[in-house]
Amino acid sequence: MNSENIFDIWRFLGKGTPFIVRRNGWYHLSYMVTKVKPKGYYGEAYGYRLTDGKPENGNTNEEIIECCGCGNWELIENLIENIDELKWNCLDKNNNLTFGKYKGMNAEEVKSKDEEYFKWALINIGGFNELLFARKYNVSLQDLLATKKQIKAGLNFSSDDWIKSPVKSNFDFILDQYKYACWAKQKDIKVAVKEIEEYYNQNKI
Repeated sequence: MNSENIFDIWRFLGKGTPFIVRRNGWYHLSYMVTKVKPKGYYGEAYGYRLTDGKPENGNTNEEIIECCGCGNWELIENLIENIDELKWNCLDKNNNLTFGKYKGMNAEEVKSKDEEYFKWALINIGGFNELLFARKYNVSLQDLLATKKQIKAGLNFSSDDWIKSPVKSNFDFILDQYKYACWAKQKDIKVAVKEIEEYYNQNKI
């Protein structure tokens, strides 16, 4: 997600924490969001500052994040562990949409009728892609998360290195695409790690 406020990102993630965000263009300064208190569409977001990926001056005390309702924030990394407890409501049990102009229509029908809208929903509606994939391949959300963590652990660079580099693609998005590819049997962990490292090395300078 790009150019959103922190509350948009929080809702996209299923109203869970923690996650790391930064304002667009702030390559060395980011925030660990630890708690969100909604009030209407906005509210207050709490967390602590990260400089080069580490707590600034070692301080992890929660403070209100200034400008949390402003735009131009982007998700850097989703660190939510209890993913099975997230209450995504974008699909009913039969994969019918519960939002937007195609509310009540099956996801596959929407894909055939309006592919552009379907692609938009995959990117912008929290849980939409995740739930469709998990149901199609009969995999748990925790297993998807475990694969994502395995890929990340195999890389010879950190998420902080990625954030501080000129690489334009979102780190969390890349990890998600490869976790799906692994469960779809298109790639394995070793190939995923190799390809991500190649992409990073080609684009970091």
